Amino acid sequence: MRSSTRVAAFVSAGAALFTVFCNIYTSDLVKSGPDAAAPQGDGIGWWSGTGSAGCYSAKMPTVADRPKSADPTEDAPIYLAIRALRMGSRNADGTANSNAWQDLGMDVDNTCTSSPTCDTANPIVSCKPNGAAIPVDGNYCRDNTFGKLEGQASTIPEVGGKYGLNDEAFNCALCRGDYNFIIRITKYNGKDTDDHVRVDFYPSPGLMAPLPWDCSQPTWRNHPCFTADSPWLISDDAVTVKTPGPNLPDAVLADPDAFVKNGYIIVQLPTDTVLWFPGHRALATAFPLKFSKGVVAGRLKKAADGTWAIDDGTIAGRARKEDVVLGFRLIGFCESDPNYTLMQNFLSTGLDVLADGRTDPNTTCDGISVGIGFTASQSVAGNLAHVDPLVECAPQGDGGTDAALDAPKDAPTDGPVDAGKG
Repeated sequence: MRSSTRVAAFVSAGAALFTVFCNIYTSDLVKSGPDAAAPQGDGIGWWSGTGSAGCYSAKMPTVADRPKSADPTEDAPIYLAIRALRMGSRNADGTANSNAWQDLGMDVDNTCTSSPTCDTANPIVSCKPNGAAIPVDGNYCRDNTFGKLEGQASTIPEVGGKYGLNDEAFNCALCRGDYNFIIRITKYNGKDTDDHVRVDFYPSPGLMAPLPWDCSQPTWRNHPCFTADSPWLISDDAVTVKTPGPNLPDAVLADPDAFVKNGYIIVQLPTDTVLWFPGHRALATAFPLKFSKGVVAGRLKKAADGTWAIDDGTIAGRARKEDVVLGFRLIGFCESDPNYTLMQNFLSTGLDVLADGRTDPNTTCDGISVGIGFTASQSVAGNLAHVDPLVECAPQGDGGTDAALDAPKDAPTDGPVDAGKG
């Protein structure tokens, strides 16, 4: 009898526990159907979910996703440098793939346009295409026409090689310390949730002492990259006060109202943000990309040694056609190049969004979507440096002399170094 009683009690308790579990673990917490097939990362995170046409979408996080008030304590400022970028020509494992753009970015226009993972009878568009063919989305409704352009350019040596429009050239320059973007995170409690943090962006013309190896060699990956204590130059026009590192003043480019949710920091880029990795040390000048609207999302992680990193970063947004064309002209890709007309035609027929953020199938597309993956690691800010602005369709040369390379080791830290074309 005692045994039967124990069994009955166990069954009763189990049934009660099952009932409680079912009441808590509701169906909206269970991934099924299209949701279950979506791999997390590269633009897909807690902000993603069912989008247009009932398909799973790599949606964009917004300020409406801000978490409730969190621990108000503040850790010390965190400084990070971009470690690597993925723009559309390489898979996550580094192998070449001109279609890698399909797995990068976010659903910028909240519209699934013939995505490989969203089967619809007729294409759904967020604006009126410029050509006969409709620009299609990547996987999980990602919008990334810029990545598609970069993927195609990387296969054409006269374009991708000459102008550095490929992941390898960009990442080698980052690793060697030819240029970068320093990210400062302040007012952060150091936890997985913080409803208000500040994020500042400082363009950098490179390490104060760039690493002594050659990016023109295919063996560059065999060399070590910058370390957490390698000081970076900071563009003198990036700061609100002309004060050098290691403790920088606020940046001109910043989001004072970012947040952290479920371990991801979410940053809204100011309107018309220009992301240019400045300087003239690299084999090819970095492409200046101007966002009419954009967002940055990245997973913050703290290592056992106390250093911070972002291991799943995504930059997604919209850029106006004329700004993208100007970007090409600023790196010297102009009418004198026989591929210039090809580039313009691709842009015109590849426009897939409205630059102002609207969705209107009856209005002709005037913007191009962008999706870029990145990682970042702990860094140190150093001297201020002046960088000459880019000149449209300047003659191609050696990129100019970077005076910062030859600056004496005991150079003052309270004034800018000339890192321009001189």
